[in-house]
Amino acid sequence: MSSSLPEAAGSIDVDPAAFGSQVTERLRALSNGLGAEFRPVVSGLVDRPGKRLRSLLVAYCASLGQPEARGTVRAGAIVELLQVASLLHDDVVDQAEIRRSAPAAHVAHGAEMALLGGVACFALAGLEAAELGSTCSVLTSRAVADLARGQMLDVERAFDVEMSAEDYLAVVEGKTAPLFRLSCELGAVQGGCPVDVRRALAEFGTQLGVAFQILDDCLDLETVDTGKPVGRDLALGLFGAPILCALQVAEDHQLAGLLLSPTLETVEMAEVVELVERHDGIATARRLAAERIPRTLEALDSVPMSPGRDSLVALAQRLLGAPA
Repeated sequence: MSSSLPEAAGSIDVDPAAFGSQVTERLRALSNGLGAEFRPVVSGLVDRPGKRLRSLLVAYCASLGQPEARGTVRAGAIVELLQVASLLHDDVVDQAEIRRSAPAAHVAHGAEMALLGGVACFALAGLEAAELGSTCSVLTSRAVADLARGQMLDVERAFDVEMSAEDYLAVVEGKTAPLFRLSCELGAVQGGCPVDVRRALAEFGTQLGVAFQILDDCLDLETVDTGKPVGRDLALGLFGAPILCALQVAEDHQLAGLLLSPTLETVEMAEVVELVERHDGIATARRLAAERIPRTLEALDSVPMSPGRDSLVALAQRLLGAPA
């Protein structure tokens, strides 16, 4: 599973494109070792990467210290492997047909292969973490356990039209935040950062992950094609922050009735969006995210001033729409 990774110690190149290419190279080397059965299942997501946001967090956090470049790229591969595994499993649970502009793995290769491919990615991430040392191994194992628990909470709360904002945040803190937190923690470990900095970065990652998910829920409704039937998440009873915020103040129960209707899949998204907007669901959810922005940035108060810290602040501001 070897691949050409930079060996020299010292500050790594945190140019997003350059670091992302190094992480992708490592991911390809790892996925090539899976065998002919699983390689096509995993390689689709490896070759069609997203923003590589989580591995970029690894790089920026590592740059706060004196990282070894090879280990930092491998840490970036760990979080991206976990993201791939989560997407493979999520698409099966959510019955999503498209992922990154191509057929989802369970559509192309079958649900069993997609699930087993996800398990293989979790295993590969565990092996990478073990080779980086006991601290990385423990952190990765804890994050995987949290992700599994968060996914279960997400499934258990299906069709819960009375779910409170607090319960929703508990789900997000289990399902989305752990991978953001792990990215920051692994980066800090690779950089040799002191314990207080590691704790601050873990808190930064947690708050960033929560706010990111809330805003992503808002974007799902703001950019949806309202001429289409409701999406798979709604059909499965998985309601995002704007819908839950609207449900909490909707006294006429029209939205709840629509979401619980046995014919929901035939309803146009325009009806859902109109009701959510009528009850200020998107605006309220955005305020909920805004409450997290100061906590996200304040978590970096104990992190020494440096280009790496500036990069983390800029990344958070860009993702969350916070003022510069």
